[in-house]
Amino acid sequence: MEGHLYLELILTLHGIMVWGAAVPQTHHTVDIVLPCDYALLDSGMGGLGFTRQKVTLALKNVTVMGEEPTDAPPDYQPPETPEMTIFVATVDLDPLSFAERLLHAECDGEEVECEISPLYSQSFAAHIRLPELSIAIMAKATLPIENPEELANDLIVVPMTVDLLVSSSPPSQKASLSEEVTLNCEVWGDKDVNVDWHLQKDGTGHRLNLEESRITLQQETQEKKATSSLSIQQLNVHDEGTYICVVLSGKHRVQQILQLQIREPPQVTVSVSANPKTTVTCRTDHYYPLDVEVTWLLNGSPLTHISSITSSHRKNHDGTYSVSSFLEVSEPQPGALPDTYTCAVSHVSVADPIMIEAKVLPEQTDQTQTGLSIAVLTIIIIIITLVIVVHIRRQWREKKKTM
Repeated sequence: MEGHLYLELILTLHGIMVWGAAVPQTHHTVDIVLPCDYALLDSGMGGLGFTRQKVTLALKNVTVMGEEPTDAPPDYQPPETPEMTIFVATVDLDPLSFAERLLHAECDGEEVECEISPLYSQSFAAHIRLPELSIAIMAKATLPIENPEELANDLIVVPMTVDLLVSSSPPSQKASLSEEVTLNCEVWGDKDVNVDWHLQKDGTGHRLNLEESRITLQQETQEKKATSSLSIQQLNVHDEGTYICVVLSGKHRVQQILQLQIREPPQVTVSVSANPKTTVTCRTDHYYPLDVEVTWLLNGSPLTHISSITSSHRKNHDGTYSVSSFLEVSEPQPGALPDTYTCAVSHVSVADPIMIEAKVLPEQTDQTQTGLSIAVLTIIIIIITLVIVVHIRRQWREKKKTM
């Protein structure tokens, strides 16, 4: 009986493995429809700006990996008389890793920003932004467009094909000193592409020095996809800035902006000294960026009757900052409870203020003097007693000699 059950279990497991192996990963296509702004550069009114009009961007034939769901939406068909201009862009590219998320973004409550603008020679650029995801699309109209500036007013359907698509996720990162961070830039397109990285900081930009041992670049190329990953080890404050992934493909030049922010939490220590006055000192060390706020509490309540003295920010050799705050306080009366002073430090690197306490004990002066007086008096009594005993013994010896 046990052997029969064992054989049945083996056959069941084998069947599961065969069934699993018989279901390969498949691809299916979906259409993604997004509300979008048609942005045009406007040089009127004595300055540069953008005018925006509402349009629709339909990404057709987007390849998604996985089995096609039974409740998949039907293919998108633009209306014969559209209420706004519709850009229909056919996407004949490898599976997009973010396609499912983009398809269900509205249902999942994610805010989607979309903007499309005319470029040159019937070409258009579309930028799509979701939380933690940025997408840039280069597309070309398949029908002649005579006046792109008036396109949004024509209420027509504009067929296009996507030549190049670039994504980055996440487009913004925060990291602490000495950590490692990786910035990713994924490129989909038919043509050969070249990816370069630049860093813009303090109003100036330069191409990254990839010969530095801390910085490595890995690039993988497939038939219609390229991935460029920039890794930075042992982060320092000078690594903070705007990283630009520059993609060149034929006449197209696409840039993806990735922000790297350094966030180093402060190290807080509190001490009490009594020379010459009782002073409570709060040292806030090695934080970045500069903005920090130091406040004081007395026995759990905001301190209002004493003003603190704060030093200027000191810049350390590693680019972080330090600052100190001082309080001159009075000791509690003899017999009272100790006073608890709390230094509260707020900084962008921490969600809640860092709270460090120090206790100031009651005055000990009277008790110390009383104890000292008793000790001195005891010593004097002992000395006097010894002198009397010695004197008596000496007299007794002299009297004994005369007898």
